[in-house]
Amino acid sequence: MAAVGQLAAGVAHEIRNPLTSMKGYAEFLQLDEKEPERMEFLNIILDEIERVNTIVEDFMVLAKPKDVELEEKNIVSIIKNVVSLLEFEARKNHICIHLDYDQDIIQILCDENRLKQVFLNIMKNGIEAMPSGGDLHVRMRIHENNVHISIEDKGVGIPKDKLKKLGEPFFTTKKNGNGLGLMISF
Repeated sequence: MAAVGQLAAGVAHEIRNPLTSMKGYAEFLQLDEKEPERMEFLNIILDEIERVNTIVEDFMVLAKPKDVELEEKNIVSIIKNVVSLLEFEARKNHICIHLDYDQDIIQILCDENRLKQVFLNIMKNGIEAMPSGGDLHVRMRIHENNVHISIEDKGVGIPKDKLKKLGEPFFTTKKNGNGLGLMISF
């Protein structure tokens, strides 16, 4: 029963992230009625709705786990997409997201949707760690045929004695967190 509870909480967490993005863009569209931007944001909202459907599908086939679907993708584009999902929330919280990469195209073999979820969870954590605003730096580099990605915030930090608990189910340092984002990312 505990495992089912963990699973349900994990799915709810995964659904909440895309819904947060959709809500943010919907609020933005209410403020600004320019047509070209409206179409761009509506497309993002539709992409996020599709991602919710994918997550729910994954939940429904848990008895029969889905294989990881690796495809060659541009990691720079994937991260730019995640940043665009978080940009409105970041601006609203006086946070500037800085992207730094040395190549426009860095092809990797990956499961794009799973990577998006990992980056979304980590970047959201960074944004939430800076309640007074600040800078979130996302860097991508190729070093010795490996892609190195770092995400750095200027937030409050995590006490050293709590670092080893990161990724444990339901462990959180946030007042309103549920402790599932990093577990799912790991």
